[in-house]
Amino acid sequence: MTEPNSEERISRLLHTLLDTYEPCYGLGSMAWLFPSSFLYVLDAQLPDGRWTAHPGEENSDEVDGILSTMAASYCLIQHAKTPLQLKHIPRESLAERIRNAIACLRTMLQLWRVGDSKAVGFEVLAPSLLNLLEQEGHIFDFPGKEHLLHVRDQKLAKVSPELLYNKSPSALLHSLEAFHYRKDISYDRFAHQKVGGSMMASPSATASYLIRCNTWDDEAEAYLRLVLSNGHGQGFGGVPSAYPSTNFELTWVVSTLLEAGLWTKDLKDQYAAKILTMLEDSRKLGKGLVGFGESTGFGVRNDWSGKSDQIETAPGIEPDLDDSAKSSIIFNLLGRRGFSSQVVEHFDSTRCLKTYKGERNPSLSANCNALLSILLDLDDSRSYQSLYPPSEKIALFICDSWWNTSGPLDDKWNLSPFYPAMLMVQSLMELLHKWHAGKLPELECALLPEKVVPTLFQCLGQLLQSQNADGSWGCRGPREETAYALLALTNLVSLSPSQYFGTEIMSAIHRGRSFLRQPAVGKLEYLWIEKVTYASENLAEAYVVAALYASNKKPSLSYTILQLCDIDLQALEHVAPLAEKSPMSGDGKWLVRLSWIMSGLYIPFLQRTLGKRISASYQATAFRWMFANSRVASPLSPKCLLEMITAAILIDDIAAIIHDCIALGNDKNASMLTSAIHTATIHLNHHNSTSKNGESNGTQVFEPPPKANGRSPPLPNGDFSGGTCHSQCNGLPMAHLELSSIEETLSSFLDFFDMPESLSKASEADRHSLQAEVKHFMSAQYSWASFLEEQVHGSPLWPNGIDYERTIHCHGMERLSNDSSRERSARLTGLPVLFAFAICLTSHKGRESSPSMSQLYMATDVRNSIATVFKLEQAAVRPRGCNTPTSMKSREEHSAATILAYERERLRLALEHLEIVGVGPEVLGATKVVAEVAHLTAKLPAIEF
Repeated sequence: MTEPNSEERISRLLHTLLDTYEPCYGLGSMAWLFPSSFLYVLDAQLPDGRWTAHPGEENSDEVDGILSTMAASYCLIQHAKTPLQLKHIPRESLAERIRNAIACLRTMLQLWRVGDSKAVGFEVLAPSLLNLLEQEGHIFDFPGKEHLLHVRDQKLAKVSPELLYNKSPSALLHSLEAFHYRKDISYDRFAHQKVGGSMMASPSATASYLIRCNTWDDEAEAYLRLVLSNGHGQGFGGVPSAYPSTNFELTWVVSTLLEAGLWTKDLKDQYAAKILTMLEDSRKLGKGLVGFGESTGFGVRNDWSGKSDQIETAPGIEPDLDDSAKSSIIFNLLGRRGFSSQVVEHFDSTRCLKTYKGERNPSLSANCNALLSILLDLDDSRSYQSLYPPSEKIALFICDSWWNTSGPLDDKWNLSPFYPAMLMVQSLMELLHKWHAGKLPELECALLPEKVVPTLFQCLGQLLQSQNADGSWGCRGPREETAYALLALTNLVSLSPSQYFGTEIMSAIHRGRSFLRQPAVGKLEYLWIEKVTYASENLAEAYVVAALYASNKKPSLSYTILQLCDIDLQALEHVAPLAEKSPMSGDGKWLVRLSWIMSGLYIPFLQRTLGKRISASYQATAFRWMFANSRVASPLSPKCLLEMITAAILIDDIAAIIHDCIALGNDKNASMLTSAIHTATIHLNHHNSTSKNGESNGTQVFEPPPKANGRSPPLPNGDFSGGTCHSQCNGLPMAHLELSSIEETLSSFLDFFDMPESLSKASEADRHSLQAEVKHFMSAQYSWASFLEEQVHGSPLWPNGIDYERTIHCHGMERLSNDSSRERSARLTGLPVLFAFAICLTSHKGRESSPSMSQLYMATDVRNSIATVFKLEQAAVRPRGCNTPTSMKSREEHSAATILAYERERLRLALEHLEIVGVGPEVLGATKVVAEVAHLTAKLPAIEF
């Protein structure tokens, strides 16, 4: 090969030199500082143009994908503008990558459910990245943008640069990159906030600080190089969202093993002293509290103060409730005195404890850890007076969090619903044990039977119901999630009566442990929430070990709890045979018994709501709803369930007074009933057609149907009481039934639906739909009562009454033959009212449940199908009358069975399409609960206990 001459070499040198020239920076041997990270970003881009938080994982959390794609797109844009030493990547290739990324990001943003996002700091990070991309000419408009910016503004309303410049650390420093585009903020003034060279242990915040500083910070660069080599990327360019996480991993691993009772004397002798020393050192720097990272306490020069020779101690990582509570638990269980009093004093707030200053939404899991730390310290009598009040407040917050949750529990630090469930069970079971041991003598008497015990029993039911066929729990893990569920069940052993649930609990634990004993396969389980989701092999191993070997050696509380809650044990024994009846035969006796116990626990709430004593028939209604709710994937929240049970009972009461007034053949009662319903309907129309200031509100007035020849057109009865006939009306025997009693029943129903507080978050359209269904229901009841009044006058059985059951059958199925009668028959059942009420309860934030035409159409069809199937199933179990020829009965039954099968399939398809057209999971879950209740009510019309 010929050696190049001098001119060629000079030409090559000048080309290389001038090619590095940048108008902004000049020329020189400049280079990107961490080229491996840029190559890591390139390799991680998926074929469709997007990124996930975890390379190699195509499916990730929604916010993970959006934030990662935003940040990576901006990164590519900057490198395309200034490639520096990375010239081997063709500009055309980068341009295509950027186009694909921006296009994919637009699609992702259109689908983003901003209100469901939980990532740490997303409300300031996402708007900042949008701003940076807009500066590069990429403007994004999407449905959730307005809400996102509103949440951002709320977060930053109390934050100014001056606050961030202060000496005391702020959690917002962990997301310092959110202010990267703000030219009015001097990053040089953050130098004193560094801890170990980092900004609140955040690599991305530290990188933003390093870029924006006017003076290069060698310490910050050294920190980033350490993260690149020691973090999860292990030198390949990837970095974690937080590093280090010393205290977090240490406290979670050690406390988990201690709480499971697995800390032997040898382990204590070998490791306890070192662990306690590490935590004590963190407490000294955190003024008695602990943060998630390690506070090193090194010195930094305060350059911006004007005193170049002044050295100040680094303020450290801001302490938080979670790590402080976990540390206190470790101190207590290792024989030291805990410090929960300091935890309460520092983090106390109105409803609960806050995780850190400026927290937007409280954390359920952090408060569970705080409650457990407090309860462990209650053994010290000196702490009782200061710790008892916050323990009761936190317990109430935990129970209320469960009470208001539809579907699985939600937590801000972990994606798995079984993580907060595990902590909730641990803390509340410890509360029960302390109360049982006499350590909580002042505990409010109603808190245990009305809050704590129902929460624990419902959690037990959901845990047993949600176990997968292979013994695991969850879908994201499943090993770590399975460990969470097993630890929760292990703690619940001492709550549950062994003769009723012991076999099921121990079987579930055995199958779960068998699953965990299998060799671990697959990738890391990204369950933990930071700026993006992350995993910890150390934590996962600790939870798996604890779940495999933990044992519950605490005394049984089952008999005491059942006595405390006044559970009818004799009735409980009679409930079990229902498990042998369809449609409960496939669910087992334990779920039937648990549903009965839960229905009994709701009685105090129902008595207060209804203002009267709850009869056995009312508890039967509650039982059906409780059982139905346990059979759907997204159950109603306990609060919504109570509202639905109350509404169903009030509808039952109206069906009952019609039955009692008509079936007993009393002419006075029949006329009185028709008149009372007519008056109530007129009053309802007048009330709903005018606003509070007397002006029209635009709601259509629905008058009672006019009578033909003095009588109303007949409609089939829709008795949603399932055939249960109340022998009393508002506590009065039927022999003494007065007009006032009928009016009180109707008034109770109408008052309940007069826009209660529980509907305040429903959309205006959904509330109007409920009002319309209530009016349609009252009009239908008036028509039916008028028709039955006519039957009373013309019945050959007079004055002994009419054949009520036969009348229902005769005017039943034939009225379902066309859409008009089908809808009128549906409204008579009261099911459309319950359907509309459930929609209002589960739709939230003013969003309409069925905003599109297709969703509204499907929802209406589902509503009518539920009522139709109910009517057909109800007719199938009603007597046909002794005078019907056998051959005619057979033909009727065959026709009824054919129609019922058709309508069931129609309902199944309607529910499937309702999900396809995008109705939310909570609304869909509520719809399925109403359908399940209708099914149970028709198939089990009368439950006698």
